[in-house]
Amino acid sequence: MDSSFLLARNTLTQRTIGPVCSGTTALDISQLKDGDFAGLALLQKRYGLVGVERTKDAKAIVMISAESEKPVEMQRIPLTQNKVYFKTECDFTDRKDVATFFYSLDGKSWKKIGAPLKMAYTLPHFMGYRFGLFNYATKNTGGYADFDYFRITEQISKE
Repeated sequence: MDSSFLLARNTLTQRTIGPVCSGTTALDISQLKDGDFAGLALLQKRYGLVGVERTKDAKAIVMISAESEKPVEMQRIPLTQNKVYFKTECDFTDRKDVATFFYSLDGKSWKKIGAPLKMAYTLPHFMGYRFGLFNYATKNTGGYADFDYFRITEQISKE
């Protein structure tokens, strides 16, 4: 069990690429247990993430930002289905260094969640930002998340 995202021991990471990139994943959360949290993050000291948090018999999509070093829940949306899709887009052009988080209930129609993350480069973890697939338990072990895929592309959506 872990008490926070930064302490989760089984996070899988992939370095981001520039000048722009996006990472997407599909997640089956039917086996999450009470207190489990799983999703997609941009990992660094000042991280951002979007995931599913299971509390008792309820599930919610949650976006958390640690832009100001202390993690803050930016948005929470109730979830009733067992499959959800997450996407994070990074824009490094002209030192913009901003990440935007999205979720989808069908893998086709994407909705922004929370607030953009202004990426700050510090060295307590490693140089730069990394995508991270994470799952950790805060109450009891035994639950799990099934990540169907992780895809990285060198493009972001046009606004």
